[in-house]
Amino acid sequence: MSRMTLPRAPGPGRPALRALVLLASALAWTMPASVLAAQQPAPALVEAARRYSEVRAICANFEQVIEVRLLRRTIESAGRICQQRPNLLSMRFTDPEGDMVIADGEYVWVYYPSNNRDQVNRFPAAGSPGREDFFREFLEDPGTKYDAEEGGIEAVGGRDCRVVVLTPREGASYRRARLWLDVGSHVIRRVEIHEQNENVRTLTLSDIDLTSTPDPELFVFEVPEGARVMRLRGPGAPPALQ
Repeated sequence: MSRMTLPRAPGPGRPALRALVLLASALAWTMPASVLAAQQPAPALVEAARRYSEVRAICANFEQVIEVRLLRRTIESAGRICQQRPNLLSMRFTDPEGDMVIADGEYVWVYYPSNNRDQVNRFPAAGSPGREDFFREFLEDPGTKYDAEEGGIEAVGGRDCRVVVLTPREGASYRRARLWLDVGSHVIRRVEIHEQNENVRTLTLSDIDLTSTPDPELFVFEVPEGARVMRLRGPGAPPALQ
């Protein structure tokens, strides 16, 4: 599938902009949401949630595109993502190499050495009930968090997928989302998130593995020697240096 990339502005500042956009998106997923009365979600989403409940871990290659609509630019990246229930996540980038987002069950660590190898951002996982982990966010009790509407069938990576539009209920930190759910295996093949800042984040997954046990080291983050840790304590609270 071809993808149009809008022209990128030349000159200094691109790495810093990329890091700010990625960090803002990561933090947006950590905002708490009100849990309201459950509704019956779309059948395709029910099947995807059932399939998710049957597996212990999910790993896949990803390609990510962030559309910065206010600046008419796109930021592209790629890597491998692994999620292990209930609360472990590893998102390690190969492009740009070395960037990563790690949830170890206690903290979420965001490290982008492509922009600044001397700074790490950390926030409590307890303040991120599934929002950093989109598998958990969209597939764990989805009827309590979203109004879901099924769309048509679209192909992703040669696989037919049912498109499901999710409208977050009150308190969500983004405006809406779309999932492409494999009609045969019921796994997420693509996710698109419309954020409050008007950025649009799209991840396309391939080589999805539901049977292997991830290496535990994937979910361990070691602070690089000499790096400073920005401890983000929650919305509205100033960060603290460690």
